[in-house]
Amino acid sequence: MPISDELATVDEIIADTIRSERPELQEMCDYVTSSGGKRIRPALCILAHHACDGTDNEEMLRNASAFELIHDATLIHDDINDKSEIRRGRKTVHENFTVTKAVILGDFFFVMGLKLISMDKNIAETIAVASKAIAESEFVQKEFEHKPIVTESDYLNIIRGKTAMLMSAAARVGAYMANADHKTTEAISAFALDVGMAFQMIDDVLDVTGDYRSTGKKAGMDISEGKPTLPVIYAMSDGDNGKKIREIFEKKEPTDKDMEIALQLIRKTDAIDKCKEKAKEKVETAISHLSAVKDSSYKDSLIGLARYIVSRDR
Repeated sequence: MPISDELATVDEIIADTIRSERPELQEMCDYVTSSGGKRIRPALCILAHHACDGTDNEEMLRNASAFELIHDATLIHDDINDKSEIRRGRKTVHENFTVTKAVILGDFFFVMGLKLISMDKNIAETIAVASKAIAESEFVQKEFEHKPIVTESDYLNIIRGKTAMLMSAAARVGAYMANADHKTTEAISAFALDVGMAFQMIDDVLDVTGDYRSTGKKAGMDISEGKPTLPVIYAMSDGDNGKKIREIFEKKEPTDKDMEIALQLIRKTDAIDKCKEKAKEKVETAISHLSAVKDSSYKDSLIGLARYIVSRDR
């Protein structure tokens, strides 16, 4: 990828931004940033900027870094809400440092992210719209927890707000800072939106098929938490195994044995293949939006990033 040096700069900006004189707060910040992360949101911002002939690297990289901090803030808070124990192969922040301190850290990351955002009305509005969508989709998802009657349309609405909108915002800001015209900005934004939805679909597949050593978390956590993911939605409609899967999904506190049975049954259906195919379709739709963007190595990298989304195992 032609932006490796810029992604390294993003890491430096993030480290400088979340530096604290409080030793425990610094320890928690380091704990989060050292656990890895794909840096997809900063990458979308940077690649979109260069694909549109942007040259304002310093300001753009600060904005790209902000998206990663805001994303990390949502993950910290999500893990608290979901009572998740593992993230990226390690204890979640609240498990390692207490819930109270994790809430504060999530707030800290969000505010420090906002500190990096350019003082521009359009950029601020883009961030606000994406943040609003994240919050609203979490409420929608809560309404469907452990309820077996969930449609694919319901699911797509949830992941659009929960995951895709922030990715779209990152790409939009990158294009906007390059002074791209309206058509190009909208095309790159639409590209990133579809990429974000495909990303979440594959994440949800990995919750069913993934290995702890590659994903960094125990399989079946979404089912245990009652989250209506696409593989589960498809599997619950299966004629042979759907009834039992629905029964387990409805349980507020399924046992380890329940989870083992549910995963085995889901894997017997065509749900995983259907979900992967749906993600591939989203990626191809995403790539089609880039016809409005001139050819370049950065456009090629955007396409490569999109295709990586559906081929990954972690």
